[in-house]
Amino acid sequence: MVRLTRGTYDPPMWSPYTIGTAPKKMRPLTTKEGLGDRLRLIAFAERQAFHAFNHAAAHFTDAPEGLREAWRWVALEEAKHESWLLTRLGDLGLEVGAVPVSLDLYHSLMRCEGAREFALYVSNAEERGRVGAEKFAQVLAQVDPVSAAMFKKIAEEEVEHIRLVDRFFPADGNQSGALG
Repeated sequence: MVRLTRGTYDPPMWSPYTIGTAPKKMRPLTTKEGLGDRLRLIAFAERQAFHAFNHAAAHFTDAPEGLREAWRWVALEEAKHESWLLTRLGDLGLEVGAVPVSLDLYHSLMRCEGAREFALYVSNAEERGRVGAEKFAQVLAQVDPVSAAMFKKIAEEEVEHIRLVDRFFPADGNQSGALG
């Protein structure tokens, strides 16, 4: 078991999101409301990742040298992505808290018991998010080029986050399933 330390990390704040059971079925992506559902969901995933990366940086003492600092950087990147998504949601005249979102991602990341486990798990989650963002960029290219460009940029930036596993845990190869 990894020894946890007290860090400078503050507990998560979820406002202005409405925490609950996320809808089982989303509205069509080609509608304003459906686009809003994705923007909200992905923005909240970025918020959960922000808190998880900060938690890992503050608590996992078994992290290789430099990884905790890298996680703090990734947390800031996640916050930047969330900001872009929330700005777009507002530009569309949609409310952040209009549809409930789930804490499932955050809870699953908090179950990790050490740096390696967290790095592999979060890398897999980031890869799934990257693939989703690429798909949204393609689908939206003709109907909403602003959102499409944002999703494309997020997907591009996620690549570096995913590569942290290979950089800090090279013996694991690509066990995370990321980028390959």
